[in-house]
Amino acid sequence: MKIENYKDNKEALRALTSQLMTYMARKEDQKPFNLALSGGETAKKMFALWVDEYRDKIDWDSLRFFWVDERCVAPTDPDSNFGHANKLLFEPLQIPRDHIHRIHGEVEPGTEAMRYSRIVKEYLPRHGQFPYFDCIILGIGGDSHTASIFPDNLPLLTDSRNYAVSQHPETGQFRITMTGPIILNGSPLLVPVLGAGKGPAIEELKQGYSAVNATPAAYILSHAVDSIVYTTL
Repeated sequence: MKIENYKDNKEALRALTSQLMTYMARKEDQKPFNLALSGGETAKKMFALWVDEYRDKIDWDSLRFFWVDERCVAPTDPDSNFGHANKLLFEPLQIPRDHIHRIHGEVEPGTEAMRYSRIVKEYLPRHGQFPYFDCIILGIGGDSHTASIFPDNLPLLTDSRNYAVSQHPETGQFRITMTGPIILNGSPLLVPVLGAGKGPAIEELKQGYSAVNATPAAYILSHAVDSIVYTTL
């Protein structure tokens, strides 16, 4: 794990985007480029930046979009990760619908987790037992959760399914999340950790994963083969 510090959010997100473009350039002759997105406030800032500054700099047509996780709500719901990406990124850039593979948050969670696991398995190349993304953009919460793997459901870090159902420990909201083994299947991880409330999470990442620091984020980033954290903290 590499932690890079920047003066502000835009500078951090520009650095992340530059790294993403480097990965895309390496695969120039092997399109498409399969990218897994996360949601949240940082993702909204990133999408707005991409539209404002990278409309003509990124080969959008080569990208295929997937999700790390999704809240179990309709795509029109304010909580929908897809909904924000659609409004802030896909519609402004006129991304073709068949380049977007969303999680259907409005469907019964267990059924949708199985369907999306199958979609990813069928569409993506495999590394070993699991599908492989060309890049995964992960978020980290103030409680050190990542994807929708929360501190109270650590078994999802080693779950053999591609995607599974989780539940937010405070709101009770159901979510569908990528599991640990697919996150850790060799894909490069780009991890923006921005915002004043994320300081403790950064300190925990620096400590690494241990019995006294058994958080989802520390586990993932301690075991990842290629990960960069972008922060202003």
